[in-house]
Amino acid sequence: MSARGPTTFNPLAAAGTALDTPLARILAERIQVEGPMTFRDWMDACLYHPEHGYYRSGRPTVGRDGDFLTSPEVHPLFGAAVGHVAASLWRSLGRPNRFRIAEVGPGSGALAESILRHVSADEPELAEVIGYTLVEPDQRAAESPQQRLASFRGVKTSSDLSRLQAEHQLVVANELLDAIPVHLLCFGNGRWRERYVNQTPERGFHFISGEPSSERLLAPLREVTPAEGQLVEVAPQRGEIVSSLRGALAERGLLLLFDYGYTRDRLYAPWRRDGTLMTFRRHVPGDDPLAHPGEQDITAHIDIDQVHDAARTAGLYALPVLNQSEWLHRLGAAVLPAVAEAQSDTSAYLAARRAAETLTDPAGLGRVAVIGLSRGELPPLPGWETA
Repeated sequence: MSARGPTTFNPLAAAGTALDTPLARILAERIQVEGPMTFRDWMDACLYHPEHGYYRSGRPTVGRDGDFLTSPEVHPLFGAAVGHVAASLWRSLGRPNRFRIAEVGPGSGALAESILRHVSADEPELAEVIGYTLVEPDQRAAESPQQRLASFRGVKTSSDLSRLQAEHQLVVANELLDAIPVHLLCFGNGRWRERYVNQTPERGFHFISGEPSSERLLAPLREVTPAEGQLVEVAPQRGEIVSSLRGALAERGLLLLFDYGYTRDRLYAPWRRDGTLMTFRRHVPGDDPLAHPGEQDITAHIDIDQVHDAARTAGLYALPVLNQSEWLHRLGAAVLPAVAEAQSDTSAYLAARRAAETLTDPAGLGRVAVIGLSRGELPPLPGWETA
C-alpha cells in the first residue's frame, strides 16, 4: 500500500528521456515548432491532454489498480469522517430540507460512496434531502463514479465548476490542488530563473533556463530568502480555482480541501532545496518528471498561504489548518461507525484499525493538510471545536 508523499530528487537532472509514449512524440513535435515550453505547459499536457493525458486516457490512476492511493481508497473511514462533518453542518444550519454537496475531482467515486453510506446509516433524515454533485470535466473519467453511485438517490454530475449554482452547503475536494500544473523556478546569482522543457535528438527532453514567463510568478517569492540553486514550484492557477470553488457555496457553507502542502515559510524554506515536485507510477515514487509523458502522475505540494489569500479575497473565513492525523483524531476516528460497526467481525475490525493507522500516519497520509474555509457564520464543526 502506498500514498503520495515527499521524495527527494533534482528535476534538473532529468534528461535524455525517450519518445516512448504517444504523448512524447506529440510534445516533441510541439517543441520543434513552437520552441521550449514552460514546465507548467508540460505538466498540463502530461496530465490533461484530451486523448493521452494521464487523467484523460481512461485507464485507472487511483487505487490499487492505478498508480497511487488517496485516503478515500484506503478505507471508508475517511469518507465517514467527512460525512460526520456534513451531518453536523446540516444540523447546525437548522436541518434544511435541501442540503447540497459538490465534490470536485471525484476520482473513482470512493469518497462520495463512503460519505453517502455514512449519512444513510447515521443520519437517515439527511439522506432523504441530500443532493450530491460530482464535478468532473472529462466524460470518460466521470463514468466510473457514476456507475459506482448508481444506487444512491440525488447524485448527478457536472462537467463545469463555473456552472454550479451558489447553493451548496458543502464543497469538498481531495487532492485537487496538488494536481494543478506548476511553473518551476530556480534561484541563482541573486535572481529567479524559470525552467523550460526542451527536446533534441541527442538529449531527448531536458531542462533549460530562461527569464520568468510572467512577473506574477515572483509574487509569492517576495519575502522568501532562498538558498543558491534552490528550486520552487509556483502555480497562480490554484488561487483562481479557490475563487471558483467559493462560487459554488451557499450563503452559509463550508469549503473543505485536503492536499499535501505547507505554509510559505516551510514550502519555500532554504533547506528545501529541491522543492516538492514528484511523480508516481505503479505505486512507486519517481525522480524524473520528463519520463513517460502521459503515463505517470506528476504532483507538487500546495502553498497554503496562497489558498488563504485567495479565500480571503473571495470573502471566505479560514478555519485553523490541521493535518489529517490531527483532524481524524479530533473526530475520534477509531469509534466512527466505519470502524465501530466492524467490531463484530474480527478480520474487518483489524482491517479498519490498520486503515486508521495508515490514514493518520504522520509520515504518510497523516501529513495531508485539512483546510476548512467557511462562507457566512458557522458554529464550531467537528475537528475544529478546540482548534
